[in-house]
Amino acid sequence: MGNSAFFNALFSGKSNMEQRKHHQATGIFWAAVSVLCWGTLFPAVSYLIKRGNVDCYSMAHIRFLAAGLIILCILRFKNKKFPGSEFRKKDWFLIIFQSIFAAGMSVLLFYGQSLGLPVVNASMLEAEAPLLIFILGILILHSKTSLLQTMGLVFGFGGSLLVLKVVGKDGFMIKSFSTGDMMVFLGAVCWALYTVLANPTIKRIGGLLYTGWSLFFAGLWILLFQLSAGFELHYPVEIPDVLCTLYLGLIPTALAFFSWNNAQRYISTGLLAVSGYFTPILTALLGWLFFSETITIVQGTGMIFVIGSALIEPEIANLLRNWSRRKN
Repeated sequence: MGNSAFFNALFSGKSNMEQRKHHQATGIFWAAVSVLCWGTLFPAVSYLIKRGNVDCYSMAHIRFLAAGLIILCILRFKNKKFPGSEFRKKDWFLIIFQSIFAAGMSVLLFYGQSLGLPVVNASMLEAEAPLLIFILGILILHSKTSLLQTMGLVFGFGGSLLVLKVVGKDGFMIKSFSTGDMMVFLGAVCWALYTVLANPTIKRIGGLLYTGWSLFFAGLWILLFQLSAGFELHYPVEIPDVLCTLYLGLIPTALAFFSWNNAQRYISTGLLAVSGYFTPILTALLGWLFFSETITIVQGTGMIFVIGSALIEPEIANLLRNWSRRKN
């Protein structure tokens, strides 16, 4: 190999490595944005439901439809063409089909809660979903994994159980398994399937376009379920309810789903799954900050477990090592 060929190969390798690091950093950024947005979901929903003017199903289909329409309108004005005009029939089928799982997550969770399921049982969805995403990513997408990444998921799962108060100083707080628990588990399966099945579609058409249409169709699916089940529709009319619903549509739905989906273009589903364990932490911190809820020593221990699970995740560990070398 001549000198010029050698240096071209050398710099090309460095360039590819730098590009890979940039992609990982971009993916972690979007995953962090989704965590921040979803962390505000529970406090906002709690406020809206406590006011008693909007039911769970109406709130869900409104926020999904609103989020989808907002994103699609942005794309329409930005690109000056109908969003999705370049779709193939297969793309439409995949998005409509995959949006069923986004809708199913909300419907199954709310249905489980309507059966009198305690909050601690319902919160299991936040612990189960990341682990299921990791497992289904390996089974469906054939994602590569490592012992460290697997250990990180296990640590994160254990930590989230502590943060969610599923496990406390008196042991496992869920004393029995009911139909409601099964609904919550199926909701977690739906969320995992939505994430994993969306991966190839997102990489082909982009995160924003996929998010807009999948949220819009998810809202239609929830509305269809609500009407077929004979549940009344309750729309917000008072200003606080309208503002809170608008917030739910913009931040913990439109921005959160886009960030989550867009992160898949840059990082593995394994790393994305680990990031999901930070949502309960942020929810607990916001509950402490705005609702004077206490954070126990057990929850604090769980937070340390979750943070540790992220630090031993190979992609994050490599980025931290490179960042440390640059500083030194």
